[in-house]
Amino acid sequence: MPTTNEPAVLQGELPDVFARPDGDRITCRDTWPEQAQRWRDLIVDTEYGGLPPAPDTIEIETICRSRVRRWPGAPHLLSYRIQCLCDQQPFSFFARILFPDIDGPFPAIVNGDGCWWYISDEVAQRVIEKGCALVMFNRTEIVKDIRPDDPLPETCRPSGQPVRTGRYGGLYDLYPDHDFGALAAWAWGYHRCVDMVTRLPFVDSSRIAVTGHSRGGKTTLLAGTTDERITLVNSNASGTGGGSLFRYIGHGGETLNIVNSFPDWFGSKLRSYLGREHTIPFDQHCLLAAVAPRPLLMTYALDDCWANPEGMVLAVQAAGEVYKFLGHRDHIAFHLREGTHAHNFEDWMALLDFIDWKWHAESPRMPFNQHPYEHLAGLYSRERD
Repeated sequence: MPTTNEPAVLQGELPDVFARPDGDRITCRDTWPEQAQRWRDLIVDTEYGGLPPAPDTIEIETICRSRVRRWPGAPHLLSYRIQCLCDQQPFSFFARILFPDIDGPFPAIVNGDGCWWYISDEVAQRVIEKGCALVMFNRTEIVKDIRPDDPLPETCRPSGQPVRTGRYGGLYDLYPDHDFGALAAWAWGYHRCVDMVTRLPFVDSSRIAVTGHSRGGKTTLLAGTTDERITLVNSNASGTGGGSLFRYIGHGGETLNIVNSFPDWFGSKLRSYLGREHTIPFDQHCLLAAVAPRPLLMTYALDDCWANPEGMVLAVQAAGEVYKFLGHRDHIAFHLREGTHAHNFEDWMALLDFIDWKWHAESPRMPFNQHPYEHLAGLYSRERD
């Protein structure tokens, strides 16, 4: 646990998520979808540089059919190539689906962290035991995860065209005039996986969840907010630019200086707010609220100061006012565990428990919405009039 309650950043009040551009506040549930779209448009453009365009066409090619015979029940494992035509240019990446050897259709959990492969056999087997399909892909097939000091290959310096720092290869080359960062490109990858699973007869297209860790958690929140076919969103330890606030960052937390550490993740406009977070016309609670009323779960760790779990709690509380307004207060939740920055077994068990709660009406077994941060009491607690 942190040894001090002194925040690293405390800048101003949170924007009123119910406020309209004309200064009025929405008072009718029917007007929330329009308000949510305003927040999406503003945040996606300002923070993430917009989303890459959807492909002109998409085709799904089955590469391999196999079984995991060393596991109980010998679940199926299918490999696919997702082939996209983007502005008349071909683009493809791979995905794998693990699902039980029983009658479907199955709810699906999509995870793009195949680049780091956090999923253990124990986790994968529990997903299958719960009757879910597990969709796995490597988000860095869409665009690379580049550090600012990585050299730019000469082959990525087209004659007469400026090259954006850290932004080359993959989807960037197809849309050189766009401002989207890696997070938006990776979210695009999640959307293409949703395109795929909605075509598969053994997947229940009304029950599609997304999950990811750290930068992958930032990605899943963006992907889930911008695609309503995703009916349950889980963001794990996502920190700044994910499920935690810009205006409140606990001691030792990741700040907006992330735009210097990982400039390729975001759009170009976010940098202008560095050091003056109080002037950002939104905060991440607005992005969380734009998911409403679909179920949203944040999973964090108490000793993961870098991910700013305190700022996450405040963001969930503020976004919770929208869920309450819409009559679904318990559709947004967080789970805090002991430990540090990881996507571990308990995080996955919290997600599966949340899925049982929201999709199967089972009483939750995990402790949700419990935190030890007494020093946050009364901060950003403004209720709707």
